[in-house]
Amino acid sequence: MQAPEFLLSATWVLPIAPHNVVLPDHGIAVHDGRIIELAATNELLARHPDCVHTHLQDQILMPGLVNAHGHAAMSLMRGIGAGLALQEWLNDAIWPFEAKNMDAQAVALGTELSIAEMLMSGTTTFADMYFFPETVARVAHQTGMRCQIAAPIIDFATLWSRDADDAVHKTMALYDEYRHHPLINVAFGPHSPYTVNHKHLNQIAMYADELDAAVQIHLHETRREVTHANEQLGHGYVHLLRDTGLLGPRLQAVHMTQLTDTELQMVAAAKTSVVHCPTSNMQLASGTCPVAELQAQDVTVALGTDGAASNNTQDLFAELRLAALLAKHTQADPTQGQASDVLKMATINGARALGLDRDIGSLEVGKSADIIAINTQQPGMAPVHDPFASLVHNNSGSAVTTVMVAGTTLVADGRLNKINTDELCRKARRWQLQLS
Repeated sequence: MQAPEFLLSATWVLPIAPHNVVLPDHGIAVHDGRIIELAATNELLARHPDCVHTHLQDQILMPGLVNAHGHAAMSLMRGIGAGLALQEWLNDAIWPFEAKNMDAQAVALGTELSIAEMLMSGTTTFADMYFFPETVARVAHQTGMRCQIAAPIIDFATLWSRDADDAVHKTMALYDEYRHHPLINVAFGPHSPYTVNHKHLNQIAMYADELDAAVQIHLHETRREVTHANEQLGHGYVHLLRDTGLLGPRLQAVHMTQLTDTELQMVAAAKTSVVHCPTSNMQLASGTCPVAELQAQDVTVALGTDGAASNNTQDLFAELRLAALLAKHTQADPTQGQASDVLKMATINGARALGLDRDIGSLEVGKSADIIAINTQQPGMAPVHDPFASLVHNNSGSAVTTVMVAGTTLVADGRLNKINTDELCRKARRWQLQLS
């Protein structure tokens, strides 16, 4: 066994997998950015008495959160179009605002703003789908954050591409550029089945199969969308994605608020993952993802914040709490949405959905040291009777003290190491004041 570079221990450790339990007074040993041991603190110290050791008293150590769907640059658009239904929100507010104001420079600023918020609230991996994905990749690289970038593909001209053919071509080039990057994965991001034609859906399925690349798509987000599909096709878009070859284990289906029993079984049989975005769905009144029914069919359900324009926060701990409460409310059953299960949605399930569970999502030997620590000695956290319940239902996002990605510390004592938040917020304010 290689000698660890450092030891990190805490009052409580939640490894999430292979066993979703609380380990009191445990810690991890890290070498070359990976976890090489997980054991009781006294055992680690006995084996490595001369190793650098940090103990986080009264803190919870756990894997970093995985935000499985979002549009990071939309942090610059918090509150735009508030009070509108999805299609009106897109057509009358968001898309006109983007066309007028969101260039590559704005995307860089908005992405960095979201990354800062995500890191400070415990997210170490995010999935993004937005214009200028090469800019998103650059900012993620500079800030040291792990991400999946689903390059946006849509039939009509956008800020980034002339049409779907151009978007597919650019996605392939971006994939080649980052195929060996340790923290950045490039995926295909067809916006939705109603904005990408059948030919291109078939093409994306073929390329994804050849490259073993992931695909993320907005799917069955609203009743209006599904009604339109039934009127045009005689069935929902889940059937269409099956027929085009996209419905499968590489697909990440986002929202999924409207599903028949047959469609649910098709998703389960295809081993397609679902990304649940409760805040966005509630804010736009889009519907509710049938999480309990999906989980009963062994579908991997991950969690996403969606963009800040429809959330308005990128705090995944806040999303966790809402997901837990919504599960109880929709099922009229307080035993639903157990804290330990919901935490899995934002960690190991997110990693599985993104195809990254061999590297992240849990504190296991051999995995990357993507870890966070939460201080329980704060008014919104103390006292701790059940660490799982404390993390999900207390004010956890604001209590994050330490964040590491691949063993590199990005947040220490609650402060970002690579981002000047004061200057970042000043830039965002200047950008807003310059809007025409």
